[in-house]
Amino acid sequence: MAQRGQVQTDQLKALMEEFKRLQQKLRVIHKKTGYEDLGHGVLALQIAEHTVEETLEHTGLGGEIQRKPNLAAHRKAKEWRNLVKNLRAQAGQFLKTHPSEDLETALKALTIAEGSLEEVAEHYE
Repeated sequence: MAQRGQVQTDQLKALMEEFKRLQQKLRVIHKKTGYEDLGHGVLALQIAEHTVEETLEHTGLGGEIQRKPNLAAHRKAKEWRNLVKNLRAQAGQFLKTHPSEDLETALKALTIAEGSLEEVAEHYE
C-alpha cells in the first residue's frame, strides 16, 4: 500500500511539473501576442497546479496543513465566501439571458473562489 502511495505521489508531482512547463510556454506566447485570454490560461494552469499541491498536502502524501483557530479570520472568510456565492448566483441568472463565453469562464473562476474561501474559513475554524 505504501508503494502505491509513492507511485501516486510521483504521478502528482510529475503533473505539477507539467503544469509549470505549460505555464511557461503559454507565458511566452502571451508575451508575444498580448492576447488577454492567454493570460487567463496561465492563471488556470496555476490553479490546476495548486489543486495538485493541495491534494498532496491533504491526503497526507505531502504533509497536512495545521489549522489555526481564529474566530475573526473565520468570520471574514465566510463573509467573503458568501459575497462570491451571491455574485456567482447573480451572474448565473444574467447568463441565462445574456450568453457569453467570457461570463461562463468568470463563473468557473467564481466557483473556484467560493471553494477556496470555504477552505480558508475551515483553516481558521
